Amino acid sequence: MRGRWWAGVAAAWAADRVWRWSGLGTLRRARSAQPGLGLLLEGGPDPAVTPAVLAALRTAGVTVTFAFEPPLARRHPGLAAQAAQEGHDVVPFVRVGWWPWTWWPALRVVPPGSAAPGLRLAGPVPAVVAALLSWRWGVALTAGQVQGRWADRQLVLPGVRPGALAHLSGTDPRLPEALPALLGDLKARGYEVRGLSGLRGLRPERPRDLPATALQFVDVLYDRVGRIRRVGAHASSLFRVGMASYPLADVALPGGERVRRGERLVEFHLDSARLTELAERPLAGRRIITHSVRDLARAVRDEPEWNAATAVFSISIFSDVLALYGFTVLDLPPGRRRALTWWSRVIRRAYGVSDPRKQHVPRLAVIAREDLIRRHARD
Repeated sequence: MRGRWWAGVAAAWAADRVWRWSGLGTLRRARSAQPGLGLLLEGGPDPAVTPAVLAALRTAGVTVTFAFEPPLARRHPGLAAQAAQEGHDVVPFVRVGWWPWTWWPALRVVPPGSAAPGLRLAGPVPAVVAALLSWRWGVALTAGQVQGRWADRQLVLPGVRPGALAHLSGTDPRLPEALPALLGDLKARGYEVRGLSGLRGLRPERPRDLPATALQFVDVLYDRVGRIRRVGAHASSLFRVGMASYPLADVALPGGERVRRGERLVEFHLDSARLTELAERPLAGRRIITHSVRDLARAVRDEPEWNAATAVFSISIFSDVLALYGFTVLDLPPGRRRALTWWSRVIRRAYGVSDPRKQHVPRLAVIAREDLIRRHARD
């Protein structure tokens, strides 16, 4: 009997871990060409902090999502009403633990048919609570993967990408002073800060999103093992860069440089998820690739670990596009071409491309490091 009990506990724990990884039924990220960033300010309203935060947002011309704690919102209804009147989203913020008696506030705070764009739960939210809220009442939990932190008295959002949901404490007394600098930095980097209702393509995660989630997890592991990192902090930055051996036969580039098989060069990878989203806006996609190529050129110019490489290359189905930027495009050996063509179809299916059966042949694009810098390293 005891063994069955422990087996049940283990099964419940495993199911909860799978739910947290998959994010099914939660608002995790937006999927569109918009360089949007959903900002959630959690906690409060606090009469000592919230008015100054509202003033800072008003000055910046930005709307966000306030996740207010229901008891405090009832205590300070004027602040909650002011936030809504100024165009901000207002959603409930409830603290939930593992014990069932902590679930009741979450289950009763949002009645059926609520028009709230989401519900923010804090703490170790059990999957059963998420299931009840998401499927019975049609209310989605927000589960963004970016948490604001303080570094040298500055508020930063590490690892932020277009479509992300970022969480900040809305009751931190340092927030009103730090918020203008954060919003200015995000704007300079090409982000559009919005509330949840202003993010195009924001919807609860579905089972059909699981392949894309799995591929993103594989990318994270691949980058860690290969010491690959993203270059450029702009919303338009698409490339991840590391060192790799050149896989083809020796080749002479147009400038006279010779690349040898097995030579350690800079290799860059494209953000497949973002490129899929940009398919709806081809002109914006071309502009973003131009920006990314410039990021790449500045990185190989300035980073000491890449200074010794004589060339830069990439293998992808977008190599023909890179030819427009001065890259030499080469065919892959038949065996490798077939394998990578199959893998490109897998990726396109995972990210929901409308016609994944359409043939896209991967090729190799290579350019001399000095040529890349001369053409595109513009500060």
